[in-house]
Amino acid sequence: MKKIWKKTGRIVLVGALACAVLWSGIRHKTGDYIDRMEKKYDPVGAEVVLIENGQITEVRDYGYADKEKKIKTDENTRFRIASISKTMTAYAVMQLVDEGKLDLDVPVNQYLKQWKIPDGTYDGDQVTLRMLMSHTAGLSGCADAVNEDEHGLLAAEKLTQADVHIKTKPGSSFAYSEFAGYGICQLVIEDVTGEKFEDYMQKEIFKPLGMDHTSYEKTGAMAVPYAGKGKPIACNDVVLSGAGGVITTATDLAKFDIALMDYARRGNGEMFLAQKNTESEAGVYGLGIIPRKLKDGRTVYEHNGTLTGWNAQLVLEPESRSGITIVTNSDKAFYFTYDLMEAWADHTLGEPVADPLLKKLERMILYAIIVGGILDFCVGITLFHGIKKKRLMERKSVAGKVTGGLLSAFYCVAAYLLFYTDLPFRICFGMADNYLFTFFTPAFAIVLVEGFVMILLLAFRMNQRKVKEKGKCAEYAKSTGGR
Repeated sequence: MKKIWKKTGRIVLVGALACAVLWSGIRHKTGDYIDRMEKKYDPVGAEVVLIENGQITEVRDYGYADKEKKIKTDENTRFRIASISKTMTAYAVMQLVDEGKLDLDVPVNQYLKQWKIPDGTYDGDQVTLRMLMSHTAGLSGCADAVNEDEHGLLAAEKLTQADVHIKTKPGSSFAYSEFAGYGICQLVIEDVTGEKFEDYMQKEIFKPLGMDHTSYEKTGAMAVPYAGKGKPIACNDVVLSGAGGVITTATDLAKFDIALMDYARRGNGEMFLAQKNTESEAGVYGLGIIPRKLKDGRTVYEHNGTLTGWNAQLVLEPESRSGITIVTNSDKAFYFTYDLMEAWADHTLGEPVADPLLKKLERMILYAIIVGGILDFCVGITLFHGIKKKRLMERKSVAGKVTGGLLSAFYCVAAYLLFYTDLPFRICFGMADNYLFTFFTPAFAIVLVEGFVMILLLAFRMNQRKVKEKGKCAEYAKSTGGR
């Protein structure tokens, strides 16, 4: 038995070394931290802009804006930035607050003309702008706000169509509102200024900041969004554009980033404060921005944007006036934007900045890998012990091989359908082009491989026992002369 453990130990050691070599290859030790991160996640296309001392210092282009046509990304390539649109809407609201045209703490229905928050279990007049902007208004969802056939639909019509109403007590708890909350903020801006929301944003925000390639229209050098591992999809309309409709370049987003830095330093600071009752596993929330405290007392502010085929990240540290903006046209970049934010903060500020909820998910995946590895190890030892004792008869192991092969094939097909197709989302939510693997780190593939190996080993082991039992029966029959 000692020899078996010794040989098994050697096998495990060799396997560990092989994994280490493979993993080091995956990590790509050439290039700086940005290049390494891009190679690790391999998005179809990406743009990264670095900011130092309030100035754009570097623009990097990666991959393709349109892979089929071989059009590469450049600094004029436009990407949808999804929920970072909320930060821009919040900035516009705060501008009107500073001008005395809006108050964060009066009932928002006082400003609304086209549509009002309806009464229900709770009075609609309890909801304020502050609650809408901090995701504490208790609103119902509006998840189907991205559709290819809703061009021209008004925000008020969409809110009515989606039956947006109050679900929980306003101001009592945080619940991220994908579209409804900032869709209402969009209406507030329209009703108070008398201008169409998109026109107001163009005139008062984008143009003054020199964001010449930013709008809500799908025009210009627009990137193609890629769902899943690389499926090109249509760029659908976002009716509630205040919540997720901005289309921009990484450079224009960096200009907005710099404007936020300046506003944080000279403004009243209300937008950047953690708001009441916004605590969650992901941290706290300001007004359209997420504050992350550093150990040295400074605060980094960030916001991520994710829609099918799009991922983006905005990060700033106002004291040093440094920041980074990331835009991508790829589902595969979901973790790329978060991990690059963390690496940038560590490299630039001396301390990593991360989303606690994403880190928790990564830890869970790591635990799954460890547990799977231990189970593989134990099953492997049992199998090798059986081989050593000559309990596995090669001639009679065909059934085990077939069983193991079929089970493993079934496992692979099931795993592929579950994680690498949009079937789960289609069946459960009626949503096309959404892929479960998007929300798992690349290391999760190791779990799938471990499962494949474990099924093979278990199948062989089960067959080994059957062979042993048949052998005993044969020996018994021989000893009794077949009686």
